[in-house]
Amino acid sequence: MKTTLIQNALLTTLLALQCEAAAISPRDDSKIIAMDMQLADQDEVADDGDVTKRDYIKNDLKFKKNAYTVELKIGSKKKKVKVAVDTGSSDLWVPTKNVQCLDKVKCKKQGTFQVEKSKTLKKLNEDFDIEYPDGTTASGEYVQDTIRFGKKKTLSNEEFAIVDKTNSEMGVMGIGLEDEEEVAGKDNKTYYNFVYSLKKAGYIGKAGYSLYFPEKDKKTGTIVFGGVDKDKYSGDLTTYKVSDKLTVPFESVSLDKNDYKNNTDVLIDTASRFSYLPKNVIEGIAKALDGSYNEDTGVYIVDCKKKNKKKFKDTFTFNFRNGLSIDAPGYQFVLKLKDIKDHMPKHEKNKCGLTIFPADDESVLGDNFLRNAYVSVNLEDKSIGMAQVEHSKHHSYQSL
Repeated sequence: MKTTLIQNALLTTLLALQCEAAAISPRDDSKIIAMDMQLADQDEVADDGDVTKRDYIKNDLKFKKNAYTVELKIGSKKKKVKVAVDTGSSDLWVPTKNVQCLDKVKCKKQGTFQVEKSKTLKKLNEDFDIEYPDGTTASGEYVQDTIRFGKKKTLSNEEFAIVDKTNSEMGVMGIGLEDEEEVAGKDNKTYYNFVYSLKKAGYIGKAGYSLYFPEKDKKTGTIVFGGVDKDKYSGDLTTYKVSDKLTVPFESVSLDKNDYKNNTDVLIDTASRFSYLPKNVIEGIAKALDGSYNEDTGVYIVDCKKKNKKKFKDTFTFNFRNGLSIDAPGYQFVLKLKDIKDHMPKHEKNKCGLTIFPADDESVLGDNFLRNAYVSVNLEDKSIGMAQVEHSKHHSYQSL
């Protein structure tokens, strides 16, 4: 009996301590929103009007594309529309039902918004016109309406653009800095874009997000608004200040005991399938792989064995300022030419090429790099953090 009483007393004390600890340091997971990002199939987005990928080098053959999409429900009728998540721009826009698809692009297949049927829509008498670096354009007007997303989350009177003319395969959710909004360039003013609206509505504590991209050949990633998933990266995030774009300070790529250097800022761009780095870096990598530049295709040709995980085990190490290094399997940067560009001549299709290209102006790290890095963006503090990715099935969310 005495033992039982003591056990009960200890149990009661333990429970009390647990409750006290929970009250002192609660997890603030309620201030984050995690949403799946689905990789659109290449066949769905790659055709004669290849436009949604950032085309940083000029070529007659157009690059095949990537798009990580999230689903939104727009207006009082809750019309489902998929939009591409884009760190390289800052405006959300969706195509209207009567959108004019330019350049033979199938711009309606990811969903459209029937403006006249929404009872909650308000026009703002402000034109919207955007042109992306690859020549993709969209024009329409700014409006306010209700947007639903995730698990019963709602933004009322959210400002975005409705587009009636575009050569893009789908709408875009720009999640870059406010200063990059199209209206800022015209009228020197900004508005609460999607990320800031989440904070204003109380859904997140900080205007920011983190990005997890899946392993090669898998199609589901995650965007965590207002937080990070600590199970998805190793070590600590190395943080850099940004000014007008979401760039990080690149230093070199290491391969086979060689270091190919060129200190430059590189843009983190979720809308780019491939990566674009200074010419001397690419030439060094290509030489290490015994590659040769093909003028007709604009691609460095390499042995197809190098796209085989079992036959090519070299690692590309991307080095950044403050000692950050991101390791990426080399085979992930080699594809058949038919998987790199559309309309490849038959005699070239089955050759293989390097999928890091010389940058014309702006250096870019796209999907083939981002699958190996975890990226966290704090729009309020104007900072970006990065670490080596961990492809874990577990989650451990933490607010920014």
